[in-house]
Amino acid sequence: MAMQHRSDEQHDLWTRSLFSRLVADTGAATLSATLVAPAVTIIDRALVEKSLLNQSLLHGLRNHAVAALKNPARFTFQLPFGLIWVLYAATFTVANTTDTIGHAMKAPATSMITFLSTTAVNVPLGVWKDMRFAQIFGTQRAPVAAGAVDVARPVLVQNRAVARAATAIFLLRDSVTIFGSFTLAPRLSAAIPDSLATHPHAKPVITQLSVPALTQLVATPVHLLGLDLYMRQQAVPFVDRVKHSQRYLASSTVTRCIRIIPAFGFGCLANMEFREMFHEKVGEK
Repeated sequence: MAMQHRSDEQHDLWTRSLFSRLVADTGAATLSATLVAPAVTIIDRALVEKSLLNQSLLHGLRNHAVAALKNPARFTFQLPFGLIWVLYAATFTVANTTDTIGHAMKAPATSMITFLSTTAVNVPLGVWKDMRFAQIFGTQRAPVAAGAVDVARPVLVQNRAVARAATAIFLLRDSVTIFGSFTLAPRLSAAIPDSLATHPHAKPVITQLSVPALTQLVATPVHLLGLDLYMRQQAVPFVDRVKHSQRYLASSTVTRCIRIIPAFGFGCLANMEFREMFHEKVGEK
């Protein structure tokens, strides 16, 4: 009986410890999402307006940043910010909690389980966010030059087959980004020689700031093609669609590389630091 009682106490302690770490994981994720959401919201809106409305990217970035600074409360409580915040809060939460549970259960494939779980959450939320951003910002009227005729953008032509293709392309894009951010970057950090990075935190910082950004060399053309499919759902020759969607490939790639740094560069680093700090606090109790 005494052994059974002691075993029950140990199980209760283990359960409470796991629950505390999961709460810490959630707190770290929400804080990290709050830090990255403003920059990502501004960049994503400017990218959509550039791709679909041919608006100046720098002009859009500047205008939206100024508007956010002038009225931060309005910016924070609008739908676009909420979409971005939910996306990254959910992504970081699932990544953290899956990793914690996997290590607590001593699962042999924790990293793969974490990647698959994070992808399963991030990808559909990311696609949903992109669809909503395209609806909100991609169907607005573009600025009209002096003397030009103001022509409203046509209403989206609905084609389920093309819409499904766009969704599949967005899935591919986000899978590439998630793999680079949560799986490839941590693995590559161990490959950095000590001669290049002697501090223990330097290696993950280097890979977390570079690898996710480099994945955008693959993800950006895929992203632009997906946007074109979603906004032009009528029958269009594939070659013409590719040519049209890649008009702003260079500038969009640079912008998405920059965008991914706060999202999955600083965002992941902040998440790791907050998580480690909160886990230490929980362990002290």
